[in-house]
Amino acid sequence: MGDFFKDLVFSEEDIISFPAGIPGFEKQKEFVIVHLPEYTPFEWLVSTDGSGLRFAIINPMVFRPDYSPDIRKEQLEDLEIEKPEDILLYSIVTIRENPEESTANLIGPVIINKTKRVGKQIIIEDEKYTIKENILGKK
Repeated sequence: MGDFFKDLVFSEEDIISFPAGIPGFEKQKEFVIVHLPEYTPFEWLVSTDGSGLRFAIINPMVFRPDYSPDIRKEQLEDLEIEKPEDILLYSIVTIRENPEESTANLIGPVIINKTKRVGKQIIIEDEKYTIKENILGKK
């Protein structure tokens, strides 16, 4: 799997800019989303800088259809979202050897404006969610 990301081919239109980076990885500003059918419903947010930095991501609605993070309007201002259809919503996933122990960070959703190709990770204050929400297994 690692080799696949090393030889990643993408075009300029595939790049999503994260002006602030991702918390903890502020230097990486450009990513692409990679979909590998064998890993569905997971996708990968891969840095374009050749560092091999990548995050497993998932649309949280897949396992939490009631997910409705309390995002403040000003948190989205720099994404220039004009309509709801512009939004891609992801959670960063920690994949464990035992898939039933894999978790998603629902406190830090990744919001992407797919029209403008810009994204950011937002930290919400909502006690309904945790940074380690179980995806597949029991709680």
